[in-house]
Amino acid sequence: MRSLVLQTYLQRAFIMITKTIKTLAKHGLTIGISMVIFTLLSLMLRLSPMNQVIVMIGAGLLGGWFSITEARYQDQKTEFYMMIDFFQQVLALFKHHPKIYFSFIESQNLTSGRLGESVSQWIQDLEKGKELPQSASVFLKSYPHFVIGNLIHLMVAVELFGTHDYGLSLDIIQDDIEEWAEDTILYKQMEKQQRNRIVLLSLFALIIAYFSQSMLMKTGLNAQMGLTNMALLIFVLMIQITIALVQHLLSQRWIETSEEIWKL
Repeated sequence: MRSLVLQTYLQRAFIMITKTIKTLAKHGLTIGISMVIFTLLSLMLRLSPMNQVIVMIGAGLLGGWFSITEARYQDQKTEFYMMIDFFQQVLALFKHHPKIYFSFIESQNLTSGRLGESVSQWIQDLEKGKELPQSASVFLKSYPHFVIGNLIHLMVAVELFGTHDYGLSLDIIQDDIEEWAEDTILYKQMEKQQRNRIVLLSLFALIIAYFSQSMLMKTGLNAQMGLTNMALLIFVLMIQITIALVQHLLSQRWIETSEEIWKL
């Protein structure tokens, strides 16, 4: 028994270590690419050595932040799609067999992560004989969105009190889930398109700055090059800050806090 527990623990530790190494390698690659890009830009703009160091530090921080927020965005995206698929299947199963335990057991294989833990906890509560409304309240603490709350409360009411007219209500909630998913996905796609546009415009701005600096060099106004060098440094740092802020906004939660009205 002890050897089996130890083997399971070692397997989990190995998986966690492997995942951590992959994550660090991905972050390191993003940081390296960011530093290479901005190093080349600083060389093209003929920044002073000190300013180049500052730009490289900013590029490293930007690369790390970009990688972290992009991973957060992908996690949010994966969880949202998984949640929609799960509740659509639960709803479809509940239509034909109005039992929450049956619907969750049959749909549990669609879940993982935080959603999987919440579903497993609800199933365990039901197996332990916990009352249905109380176990539902525990689940809604993790997923208090109004559409999910409406579905859960309707399912609890149907199972406890029974009715022959719940099909129409489930159809309405199913339409709400589909509309919610479509609106959220479209909004996030628009946000990503805006992020890409801002990055592209930043690149154009850097190209314009390069040509402007080249024209200024041809005039032979060397006395003004110190001020120009400082202005270019501030400009590049502002580009980095802009990209970081846009990436931060993109990585926000896919579920709006204002729509979580079933918080208990």
